[in-house]
Amino acid sequence: MSDLQYLGQEIQQRLEFAEEKGRSLQSELQTKMADIEKRYAKFEELAIEIMTDVIDPRMDRLVSYFDNAKLLDRDDAGRLFCISQFDHSARFPASVKLALSIAHDTEIETLLLVYDLGILPIFFKFEAHDQAVFPLDDLDQKQVIKWVDEKILLFVDTYLRLEQTEQYQQNNLVTDPVCGMRFRKSIASAEVKHAGHTFFFCSQSCHDTFMTDSQRFISG
Repeated sequence: MSDLQYLGQEIQQRLEFAEEKGRSLQSELQTKMADIEKRYAKFEELAIEIMTDVIDPRMDRLVSYFDNAKLLDRDDAGRLFCISQFDHSARFPASVKLALSIAHDTEIETLLLVYDLGILPIFFKFEAHDQAVFPLDDLDQKQVIKWVDEKILLFVDTYLRLEQTEQYQQNNLVTDPVCGMRFRKSIASAEVKHAGHTFFFCSQSCHDTFMTDSQRFISG
């Protein structure tokens, strides 16, 4: 065998080896893709079930307690997103958006529950993002429900802080004309309209004192 023939055989062997390796990799990719598609179908089935049976009814219950809240249409949010919007109001002077969503990892081996909260303007620290990871092949729905309930209650606690934070309540603060105490008008014990003005009182006692000699306190 000449050197040239030997070289040709070596080249041919390498080309055949590369083709065989390519066919093997292609087969592996097809098998992997089929497995991914199978896992994605399972993920999608579980995700829609959780969204429909767990997240949607709980978010719907949440917004029912607030006159300024609503759920965004699914077309706007996405199929695996549930977003509640809380508009700026006198009681809660901030624009707030809470989103609960479902996602998966790269290999579609785990299901992710995601919590996102946005508040504008921001005057205190709060948990804006969190997520929980659940194995796709052994998902415990009780744990899913527990996590979702905890996050909704965390949101309620955070949202109610708007009432307790002075920066948000500047336009809602009033002064008792009798004792001089500053407080939110929403917690006034009594109020009186007098001489074109509304006076708020921290207690019934201050109200009664005011009524005995209103002019003195107005002048003061």
